[in-house]
Amino acid sequence: MNEGQASPSIVLVDDTATYRLLLRETLRKAFPASELRDFSSGEQAMAACLERPPDLLVTDLRLRSMDGRGLVRGLWERGCRPRAVVLTAYPESGLPGELLALGVAGFVDKSSPMEQVAHAVQCVWQGGMHFSATVPPPMPVMADPALPWGGADSLSEREREVVRLVVRGLLSKQIAAELGLSPRTVEKHRARICAKLGMHDVPTLVRWSLRNGLG
Repeated sequence: MNEGQASPSIVLVDDTATYRLLLRETLRKAFPASELRDFSSGEQAMAACLERPPDLLVTDLRLRSMDGRGLVRGLWERGCRPRAVVLTAYPESGLPGELLALGVAGFVDKSSPMEQVAHAVQCVWQGGMHFSATVPPPMPVMADPALPWGGADSLSEREREVVRLVVRGLLSKQIAAELGLSPRTVEKHRARICAKLGMHDVPTLVRWSLRNGLG
């Protein structure tokens, strides 16, 4: 995948014809010169992706046979690894972490406005991550002693703000503009956050933030 490419190739999967049509038109406006193929089943999408790998995969979670999980997992196992955005009308508390573990870079509630879905896809195409869905709060769990992660109370309020924006998929320059800071200051905040929490990559930070209610 070439993240600098202006027009990605996209595979869209949704078994609800009206929603698929609406999403297809939304993505065509967001990526006017892109190649966009849409399918109503996971099996059709799997075959198409393996024949000609796309840059982006946008799939519903609940499909009639092979669901979004199975589609993403099957593609990755076969060496086809487009950046993936999953849509669902039934968000569950453990779903964001599960999707991250599968390698999914975006997760959006289907009740969100189409503009938000398009923004998520654009963010993922640019190399970011975008998780935007209202999920029930997870059940309290004990910290894993094997993971040296600090607690949310170890972060300042400003650091929590930075974490929330990182989880939304914003880059340091975008976070700086959002908070009225310099990019250098944002980078310092990110470095302190990583040092306090003992983690050094965005997917791990996203999993931690979702677990601690900062997603």
